[in-house]
Amino acid sequence: MGLPEHLELLLTDEPVLDVYAYGPWRVPDGLFAEIADRIDALLADPRCADLTTDDHKLLTLPASLVAADLYQIIGFLPGVSAIRGGSQCQLTDRLLRRHLSDPAQLTTSNTWWNTSTNLWRPPIDWLIEVPDRELALRLARDCLAVLEGIEPLEGRRRALLRLYDAPPDCDANLTKSELRARWAAHADDEILAEVPELAGPVGYLEWVWSGFRAATDHLAGVVPRSRLIGTHLSRLLLQCGLERVPVELAAVLDDDLYKEVSARFRRERSGFRATVWQEEIRLWLAEALVAGAADACRAWLDMATRMVACAQGLPGEPQRSGSRDHTPIDDFQRDLRRLYAPRRRVVNPLAAKLATGREDRPAARAESAASADVATGLVGQPEVVELLQEVTEDSETVRVLLAGPEGTGRRLAVDELATALRLPREPLWLTHTVFAGRPLYEAAARLHAEVRDAAGERLLVIDGLDEFAGEVGNGQEMISELHRLLTVHPDLHLVALCGEAGIERIRDADPALLGRFRVARTRPFTVEEYAELFDREVRRRGVRTYKRARDAAGELLAATPPTRTLRNARLVSQLADRALAAARSRTEPDAELIVKRADVPRAFGSAGVEDDPLAELEALTGLETIKRETGLLIAMTRAEGLRREQGLPGTTPARHMVFTGNPGTGKTMVARLLARIYKQLGTLSSGHLVEASRAHLVGEYIGQTAPRTRRLVERALGGVLFIDEAYTLTQPSFKSDFGLEAVAELVKLMEDHRDDLVVIVAGYEQEMADFLLANPGLDSRFAKQLHFDDYTDDELCAVFERLAADDGFVLAPEVGDALRAMLRRTARGPSFGNGRFMRNLLDSAIARQAQRVTGLDRPARTDLVTLRAEDLPSRPAAEPEEFGLYL
Repeated sequence: MGLPEHLELLLTDEPVLDVYAYGPWRVPDGLFAEIADRIDALLADPRCADLTTDDHKLLTLPASLVAADLYQIIGFLPGVSAIRGGSQCQLTDRLLRRHLSDPAQLTTSNTWWNTSTNLWRPPIDWLIEVPDRELALRLARDCLAVLEGIEPLEGRRRALLRLYDAPPDCDANLTKSELRARWAAHADDEILAEVPELAGPVGYLEWVWSGFRAATDHLAGVVPRSRLIGTHLSRLLLQCGLERVPVELAAVLDDDLYKEVSARFRRERSGFRATVWQEEIRLWLAEALVAGAADACRAWLDMATRMVACAQGLPGEPQRSGSRDHTPIDDFQRDLRRLYAPRRRVVNPLAAKLATGREDRPAARAESAASADVATGLVGQPEVVELLQEVTEDSETVRVLLAGPEGTGRRLAVDELATALRLPREPLWLTHTVFAGRPLYEAAARLHAEVRDAAGERLLVIDGLDEFAGEVGNGQEMISELHRLLTVHPDLHLVALCGEAGIERIRDADPALLGRFRVARTRPFTVEEYAELFDREVRRRGVRTYKRARDAAGELLAATPPTRTLRNARLVSQLADRALAAARSRTEPDAELIVKRADVPRAFGSAGVEDDPLAELEALTGLETIKRETGLLIAMTRAEGLRREQGLPGTTPARHMVFTGNPGTGKTMVARLLARIYKQLGTLSSGHLVEASRAHLVGEYIGQTAPRTRRLVERALGGVLFIDEAYTLTQPSFKSDFGLEAVAELVKLMEDHRDDLVVIVAGYEQEMADFLLANPGLDSRFAKQLHFDDYTDDELCAVFERLAADDGFVLAPEVGDALRAMLRRTARGPSFGNGRFMRNLLDSAIARQAQRVTGLDRPARTDLVTLRAEDLPSRPAAEPEEFGLYL
């Protein structure tokens, strides 16, 4: 069993930071030096000039209070007592080296590791001496900001930034322990998920215990004769020198396990030998390593080390005392390299002398290529099959580019090529998203590392090389870097996958790079090829098909428009499932199962059912103006189709729209119905809806927004892209102007894809008017602006009744009057929920009805399905404490 691919970086001499909870990470060249320069710039800020202390023992005195805060937070960010290893694990010594009084010697060994019990302190711990509390908060936030870019620490760093951006309202003169408690209590669940130490000593202990137990249980399933969880825990506590089992463990263990651990601890304490226990754990982990459980081994060591710190610090915060060798981390890291590091192979002459008649020698690429053959499972695609045969008949390095639509066999072709090449290791797949939005030095370093890893050993596959070339910012540079690497590594076998227009995009980016590839295109399947694919898919399930069924399936698949990523060969599996279900429903239990013509449906779509979105639109409550305007749009589309059928000239009108109105007025619902209507009319190929907001389009840093917007539009092609609260893209209150970049990219893509995409932007009326003025091309791109009025009281009552009926309830006669009375008392501001208000009101009524009927001795069926006036909350939603479900 080999080492998992993401851990193979540990076997190299690359600069590595290995936070066990994250995984090994190749440190980009120059990153730590850049961060050290950022730190120096912050310390040189005039705001920090007089902020010093003489109390710090490890910093050059007088020490900057900001440097003291950085020292604390750098040690804390990997996690309290979390294992971090690799040649770059000495974070404090590397980032604050210029300010340390006695910096440690820097290691170059990738087996080095350490931990830190630096605790999180409120951002006015060292900075408490700063007279201005607001300045202290800003400086603490700046300390986190300068540490940006260390990928294994980013999740925790950003979580703390969110906490600092919304500090608790408390007196700065509280004691440090009180301040710590106030700040920690202010953290929300998302922050706690990243920084569990904020849950306090017992809360963090519980988090560590759950991870320790999960890792132990996993390894017990991998290694036979593993010790029980109670044995592991009691011996771990004995190993770290405790006098007794901490009573706090009773709060996180179940009663039986706590008693078992306590009893075993007392029984084994007098004769416990730490060295024997460590050797036992080492052998246990080594056995799990060779069984392929390297990740679980690392998780166990990480949680065990944290458990030691928690146990030694109780009842207070985690701390470390005595030797650091409480768990065999050194031995484990040496064992991992010993078992999996590349090694020189020496040929034993006996192997050749005595192995007569054997034909199963390992075949390297150089000696096997001439005889390799492709046993292809591709249907159609003769151009690809011919290319695969050519590249496997010679001994040259493979450089292939496959372009074509999704679902036409490109990935199957890669699998077959990898099998024919018989390289020592499995193919390495990369997508363009791995590099998207990254700084150039980081993206280039990642590309170099992957190429070095693959050269001569495995087939490197870049899925989406055309998207790679089109990335804003670094795309051109990265394409040039790939071209250079093909020269530097002549033994690199590379396959690139592109879309239909990918060849042209790569030619535009770097014509010379395109010349390094052998190129083949895939094409959509013919009726006969679809029939063959259908027959294969059914036979793969152990069932035969009749010829008429195969022919009907081929015709149906060829005529079915694609839906999102469900296209070409990917449609086949879904149709086979439906045909088999139909065949099973009519076949006697003991009879042979055969797919016949009648089992293949006449029509086939992504939903698999016929529907009538026009009827659904007409059935909606209210929205009369919207229905009328929508009817005009549909009539225009139908008339355009009739003109084209008669050979009359026509154009493709812009169908992008603006929806304005308050929340809950049906904007999303109408957008979804329009998508399905346009599909039925043949205007859109898919008819799906993709909902988005500012967060889906706008990136966090330069170069990320345009690719993110393009990917979102690509997901929506064939359907409707619905952007709610679109005005937030152009509001000046946001700190960056990346929203305007998203708008500019969106305007271009709306025009490029006007034949098979409808974009609908929605929001409040005045804000949307301002939005349309933000970009000169916006207003002209949207052919129609529809305003959704608030519902009247009668319409809201009808909405409530319809929603109740959908949930299987009927309304008692008095409910209508009670609803109207409640609506008259309800404030109607811009944030009033309209239909959402009624949905929440119904949820509350159902909950109250459930409480009422469960109190009856023998409720009748009518009791269970009837909502009465007494089930409605006594106060409207303006007073939300009456029914929490509204929130």
